[in-house]
Amino acid sequence: MIPIEQLRELQAEFEPFRIAKKSRHKELEKLRLRFVRLFPRSRITQLSLDEFVQGKRSKDSFCYWVEIETKELGHIQGSPSPKFGIYYSKKKRGFKFTKKYNSEDDARVRILKEIEDLLVAAANGDIDSIRSSTISPMFKGKILFLYFPKSFINIFSERHVDHYLSQLRLNDPGADLDLISKRERLTEFKNTDDVMKDWTTFEFSDFLYWAWLPPPRDGKKVPTKLKDYVLILPTPEATDPEFIELRLGETPEPPPASTARNGRKTDFDQKNRRNKMVGNQGEDVVFLAEQRMLKRNGRADLAARVKAVCKEDDDAGYDILSFELNGQEKQIEVKSTTKGAPIPGSCFHFHLSGNEYEQAQKLPNYYLYVVFEVKSKQPKICRIRNPACLLPDRLRLKPSTYWATMTIV
Repeated sequence: MIPIEQLRELQAEFEPFRIAKKSRHKELEKLRLRFVRLFPRSRITQLSLDEFVQGKRSKDSFCYWVEIETKELGHIQGSPSPKFGIYYSKKKRGFKFTKKYNSEDDARVRILKEIEDLLVAAANGDIDSIRSSTISPMFKGKILFLYFPKSFINIFSERHVDHYLSQLRLNDPGADLDLISKRERLTEFKNTDDVMKDWTTFEFSDFLYWAWLPPPRDGKKVPTKLKDYVLILPTPEATDPEFIELRLGETPEPPPASTARNGRKTDFDQKNRRNKMVGNQGEDVVFLAEQRMLKRNGRADLAARVKAVCKEDDDAGYDILSFELNGQEKQIEVKSTTKGAPIPGSCFHFHLSGNEYEQAQKLPNYYLYVVFEVKSKQPKICRIRNPACLLPDRLRLKPSTYWATMTIV
């Protein structure tokens, strides 16, 4: 989970925005209540085709309200037929429905019954029935939020949900979680946090989008000159990392820090958040890479025990607990960069905390994994065992900050 100090700092910074938006949130809640009054649960199964579908009486219909009239409460996208099950085609001047239905009336009756069953399951807290509902995921998510805003968040895109689970370190790389389970994880996080449990769902989603803007949907649409600056990360599951060997030579003393200025003011908060996203990605890539390596070598038992320590203990001095093929534990500290792997004769740099250095000296099977090209679907991972043993020739340490202490007499 995200370190509590980092979370509280973000919440404190967000507080003026939250207060400023209170009146706006009240208006959004009025809009939601208007929808519920127009389409009360008791009336759902009685809706006619015209009252339900988009296309014919669009601005009065259930589907039009869910997608368009309430879009400020959360966006859903997708083609009409797969999403709603049935819709009216102005071009063909008739209703179109998915193949699982036999007729227009069959589609209407079954879809409305599914929506009624979904709402009954939500009222009863029956997550298994919600999960098994065949209503399309985004349509289902929007309906659940509109009727039960305290129990279901208004983020419906799985891409966005994955993004925020990753930033909050609530993700579970490699786990086969459906969208309902992922959204439930976000809701539980909000409702168990001492600060956010009193927030509305609107405030919580605003906070997430304020703290971590989701990446562009399609990286190809990013202007060429900005591609190196826009952080678009693949899902860790979609990566196929390659372990590489780098021959470490004698490293010269680092040069003194440059005092040159480029005239630009650094946004340190933005830089730190970007670095954290890069670091999180590298940790998840290594976590999955270790599991895959162990499984490929017939040690599925050990793969199941690989642990992302970084999500539970930010002060452990390493990020991943994994295993050698013989069962010996190994502690892995992960360093990540968007840069490519260094070529012979060049150097690469990273920050090593005092605690990480202490653990590297103390633990007998400590590894440093450096993940290069972390934005790529084929990142490169360099493994360095017992990095403390490389001192003083192949690993040069240079103080970048000091912990200063003074005594008052």
